[in-house]
Amino acid sequence: MNEKLCDAIDGLMPSLTDLFKAIAVRSHDGVGISRDAYGAVETATGDILIEYARARGLDARYDRVGNVNVTRKGQFDKPPEILIGSHIDSVPRGGNYDGLAGVIAGIGALAALEHGGGAGTGGLRVLGFRGEESPWFGTAYLGSKLLMGAIGREEAERLKRFDTGKTLVQHLEALGVDISQLGRAAIPLDRVKAYLELHIEQGPHLESIDKPLAAVTAVRGNIRYPFATCEGRYAHSAGVPRHLRADALMATVKLIAYCDELWRREIEAGHDDLVFTCGILQTNSAEHSMTKVPGEVAFSFNVGGVSDAVMERFHAAAMDKAHALAQEHHVRFDFGSRVGTNAVDLDKDIAELLRWVGREAGIDVERMPSVGHDAAMFARRGIPTGIILVRNANGSHNPDEHMEMTDFAVGLKLLTMSTARIAAQNG
Repeated sequence: MNEKLCDAIDGLMPSLTDLFKAIAVRSHDGVGISRDAYGAVETATGDILIEYARARGLDARYDRVGNVNVTRKGQFDKPPEILIGSHIDSVPRGGNYDGLAGVIAGIGALAALEHGGGAGTGGLRVLGFRGEESPWFGTAYLGSKLLMGAIGREEAERLKRFDTGKTLVQHLEALGVDISQLGRAAIPLDRVKAYLELHIEQGPHLESIDKPLAAVTAVRGNIRYPFATCEGRYAHSAGVPRHLRADALMATVKLIAYCDELWRREIEAGHDDLVFTCGILQTNSAEHSMTKVPGEVAFSFNVGGVSDAVMERFHAAAMDKAHALAQEHHVRFDFGSRVGTNAVDLDKDIAELLRWVGREAGIDVERMPSVGHDAAMFARRGIPTGIILVRNANGSHNPDEHMEMTDFAVGLKLLTMSTARIAAQNG
């Protein structure tokens, strides 16, 4: 690896570590980290990042849709050719590294290239997206979608933040965003040659195999029913025999158990990227009791994977089983509206470049799929896209998110050197 760039990164690491700490202090909610999408703490995070970048001689400001943008001096108004991005918001009571690590890595890479010699990277832009996490407005990737012009005013008027009740338009207006420009791309995407994103891994795989980094091969798609229900009939538990019951809970847990078995069979057939989750399962607390047959259950259904065909097969089998269980238990399943996204393959050449640069530096870079990130929005637009995952011992979206700064430094070096190689290839 380029020794000057590595030395520049090593020199930046103490201040980058302090940057993580400063943002953690500002974002702490008493339990974990809460950086509210299009809210005060998210904005404070952006302000801290902008101040840090400017102190390193970079041009940093908010763009016209409210995202953090960082470039070399004199490059802000020029069309970008390489993008490095991630998000600055968090889930409520989450951790400090999900999203933020990628934005700080981008600023670190740009600063290292500025001071360590990165010819040909004048067209590099770092993006700190707002509103990537779905809990705030019920949908994800708001900042990257707004950047691309994929959200117009009508949709922004419909989206409401769960805790404030205000629309996305109202939140944008409070930030000084010109609403009349919604629906128009904030940068010329046709000039972008590549998009890169560094992100903590959101599961335990890298920790389990003792590797610090991975190059992502694909972003999982998903089929989701956030508000599914099963309706049966309440009854006295001691007075109704099995064949006369309409037990909503029994039918629902049988469906979940069936999906778990179906998941196991798909993994044994070679589809080990498939995941199934029922994150919500509850009876009605106003009605349930130990001596009642449950008459209603609320639950969620979430299947994800890198193959749309496998997900659809899993979904069809689950729906057939739900129909059969409804007849067996005299209940009615209502899954509500189906939502989700298609799986996205990432650029094979970039994934191989990341692994090649890693091998050159003595880093064994794993290959693996990942969950959704802003990167998926760029890949869907046909922009060559790559993701670097950094080992994280405790999962994400929780206060115990953890990333060793030594792993971050290795990931930052891989990101910086790979960016320089892509710039040279496109020069």
